[in-house]
Amino acid sequence: MQIVSVHTVPFPITYGNCLKCKIPFSTLTLLTMKRLLPLLLTFTLTLHLAAKPNLLSTKRYHIVCTQFPQGCVTDGATAQQPTPLYYLTAASSGDETWWVFSEQADGLYTISNAKTDQYITYDGVRADIASGGELRRYISMTDQPNGDYSLWSVDQQTDGVYTIRNSQQHDHIWDVRTDSYCVGTYSNSGNGNQNQTFTLYDQQGQQVYEQAEPVSNAYDVSSWLTATTDRADGWTYEGNAWTDPGFGNYRNGSSSVVSPFLERWNDTNYGPLPDCALYQTISNLPAGSYTLKADIIAVRQPSNNGWYSQSEETGYGVFLFANDLTTEAGTRNERPQQFAVDFSFTQTSNLQCGLRIRSTNANWVATDNFVLYYNGTYEQLIDGEKAKVKAELADYYGPQEIEALISQCGDDFQQLEQLRLSVATLPSVDPLSRLAGNITINGKAIVYAESTDQYLCSIPYEQFGGEMDALIDYDAQKQGAALTIAGKAVAPGTSYRFATIRGSRNYALTVKASDGTTVTKQLTFTSLPIVKLYGSFSNNYADGRIIVHESDKTMPELLNMKAKWRGGITNSAGKNKRNYHVKLLDGNGDKLEQKFFGLRNDNSWILEACQVDMSRIRNRVLTDLWNDYCHKPYYYSQEPKAMTGTRGKFVELILNDEYRGIYCMTENMDRKQMKLMKYDEANLQMHGQLWKSKDWSYAVFMGTIPDGGYQPKDYLSDPNGYSEMWDSYQVKYPDIDDVYPTDWSPLYDAVEFVSSSSDALFSHYINEYIDLPVLIDYYILMETILSSDNHGKNLFFACYDQAKSKKITFGVWDMDATCGQRWSDDYYHSTIMRPDQDYAEYLARYEHGDYNLFKRMRETNAYNFNEEVRLRYRDLRQNHLATENILKRFRTYLDEFKTAGADQREYARWNGDTDISRRNLNFDTEMDYITDWFTRRMNYLDTTRFDIASLPPSGISNVDMAASPADNDVYDLSGRRVGNAEQLDQLPAGVYIVGGKKYVKK
Repeated sequence: MQIVSVHTVPFPITYGNCLKCKIPFSTLTLLTMKRLLPLLLTFTLTLHLAAKPNLLSTKRYHIVCTQFPQGCVTDGATAQQPTPLYYLTAASSGDETWWVFSEQADGLYTISNAKTDQYITYDGVRADIASGGELRRYISMTDQPNGDYSLWSVDQQTDGVYTIRNSQQHDHIWDVRTDSYCVGTYSNSGNGNQNQTFTLYDQQGQQVYEQAEPVSNAYDVSSWLTATTDRADGWTYEGNAWTDPGFGNYRNGSSSVVSPFLERWNDTNYGPLPDCALYQTISNLPAGSYTLKADIIAVRQPSNNGWYSQSEETGYGVFLFANDLTTEAGTRNERPQQFAVDFSFTQTSNLQCGLRIRSTNANWVATDNFVLYYNGTYEQLIDGEKAKVKAELADYYGPQEIEALISQCGDDFQQLEQLRLSVATLPSVDPLSRLAGNITINGKAIVYAESTDQYLCSIPYEQFGGEMDALIDYDAQKQGAALTIAGKAVAPGTSYRFATIRGSRNYALTVKASDGTTVTKQLTFTSLPIVKLYGSFSNNYADGRIIVHESDKTMPELLNMKAKWRGGITNSAGKNKRNYHVKLLDGNGDKLEQKFFGLRNDNSWILEACQVDMSRIRNRVLTDLWNDYCHKPYYYSQEPKAMTGTRGKFVELILNDEYRGIYCMTENMDRKQMKLMKYDEANLQMHGQLWKSKDWSYAVFMGTIPDGGYQPKDYLSDPNGYSEMWDSYQVKYPDIDDVYPTDWSPLYDAVEFVSSSSDALFSHYINEYIDLPVLIDYYILMETILSSDNHGKNLFFACYDQAKSKKITFGVWDMDATCGQRWSDDYYHSTIMRPDQDYAEYLARYEHGDYNLFKRMRETNAYNFNEEVRLRYRDLRQNHLATENILKRFRTYLDEFKTAGADQREYARWNGDTDISRRNLNFDTEMDYITDWFTRRMNYLDTTRFDIASLPPSGISNVDMAASPADNDVYDLSGRRVGNAEQLDQLPAGVYIVGGKKYVKK
């Protein structure tokens, strides 16, 4: 790299004591068999400096509050008001209402009154008239500027709407007090409310907007960047992940760090950030001169104790870099500054750029607005762009085809970029395959993750722990390729013995071409299937590709698909490990069904991120448990394959060649899973129906207002057949786009009956509305796992055939927030999730209220509900709900993660992420927690809620009743020997069998 210059765009350093608040163009027609995706690109023919308000010191301006658009700010004394600044509710043309903005530094202004020539100055004084002085809100009018206290930034919030922020006390912005019309400041580090935002007008009535100064011969080529600061996808990390916090609005003149952005942050008491980096690699950059810019916050924040002193310091040890060139970035407070690095290439080259942190004092580093500019002529840019397109399409098209595609684009940069980016949903050729074609091990592909620079190969779990003889194949004719594994030459079609297979063990694969080109990469084995996704995804479905490598199958097929993010809280702003809903498509874009992992044949699949769950397995374990023990739905005799839970398989996901960690690929909960009768299209007759509850509401609680208690039936709203939603229920089948209007009556009738019927009617007729055996099992599950998010919400409600019966049964869904883990990462393993507490009381205290269906069944004891629950629980404790059997399910999954090395890959990718409140993942620690939690929970239920000591033990034969307890072994209620009578004091609280008699230890 040739050094041209390194510079920092200057902004003044200011002081303060605020801690960071943690709270189309036309589609290109191409003569090719491969479909291109329409992409929205931005391209600037000239480089614009960061914009700022078009304020001139030669003009005077009215300052108008957004909340009171008919008025303006005036000098308080001139208006005979007991406050330095006053807001007139009706506009005036007097000199005292006009203000002069004089820029003293980039983006910082003094504001003086056109009549008095006095300056608006922050003074930190708050006073009321009652105290004998002026009405003061932290500002005064001074004859002379007082340094940074008299400097103000004018920060755009929306087009032409600004907050006015003090340079010294940067958390204070202008504010019009709505009770007194006193104008002062108010502490607000983010967006202003309407009484804190302003528009500016000159004397000709022209509103002030942003304006940038153009600089010719510079072109915005940010589309060449492989990642943006909108999300963490595409970036590579050293150390823990950089994440988008999901909120934040930090501005400083023309620089901004506004959500979404990326950051690393430590609490002040934990000291500075460790050495780390955030970077991306850009390939095939044309020769020429470049400028890389980014807005950055790098600060050591104050604290009252610990590592920090009271004062705040400018950050150091934080660098914006482009290959070996760097610019140090240091700021104070939450005020971002723009930093830049200039660099150049004399020939086509690769660029690694981003932020690097080394021996820093900063505890908070945030970045936004990465921009790359090409400094040269348009002709030079187009020549370089064509060369870049040729290089990047070489893995997908032949040379003649590439030339034809480029020719169709002409010299249009946008069309050339669209062509280049069109292969984003196609798998690229990995480094070893470039030289040796597809390398296979026993017919299985090796799968490359560019972000970790590692190959994975999925093999059966049983092969771990031993040596593996494998048939190796590759294309030796391609570039004269020769392969060695761990230093041993391996010819195509020959066998190689891999040393003992164990998690995270690496084997060096080296391919050497006849021209001397040599590539060495590391290979490791996993027992989990590997799923690769290609595409750019959001809340809306987008086309892409998927390939699923199963451990017991050979080379899989690359499939077309469409996919989108899915979920509720897990899909909110700032989340990083996203869930995906995938729908498979054939070559014509029509529905394609495919079977994976021995599950159902279908086109609809869920990739579940297990985002907040520190074990990653709660939902899968509990759904497996439900599938194994639950009563079959009431129509089981007609549909013996009906399931009220999904099945799934844990996989390792690679998204656009970036390793994304452990996911669970599951079936969808739908009509097909529950085997509901299909809609009769010929006769337009409704049969099977399915709904899902998506949020808390009166109807979802079946008669309880969330956080408000029981209410009579007239609170229940009437459903609208022309809407897919009714009071937080959603129509799932038949799809409202296919059957319009829909029919809510089976669900409505059930909700109405539960919410409004008398106790006598409820007790007699509830069996006609609700599938009671399934309800009993579901209630036991909720009690067992102390679910915080599934008592009415996150449930599927199904009617098999309303033409015969409108009875409702249930399908389970989304049980991450269970077993001591709450739905919000903010409350992870909190004392509110302790296992030894009453479930109904817990729901009333912490989770919006008890589920009225549960409540009424308990209170009316309809169909002997309370005894049936106890007896069913007692029986389940002998097998499915035996504590050790539950824990065994958790251990089985976590042991496989460890055996396959997937645990360490998950840690490396997601440790410290904001999805888990910046905690470290550790499956051993989590298993210890789950073991303790379930042991205590089951003992609590045994001795309190279900009181099984008062029931006859099930499945345990009496021993000698006359024998002394000290002479007999001790058994738990699952029939497992846990010690002898002399060891009773060492056993946890619970119910035991000693000498053929029940023994309750409390």
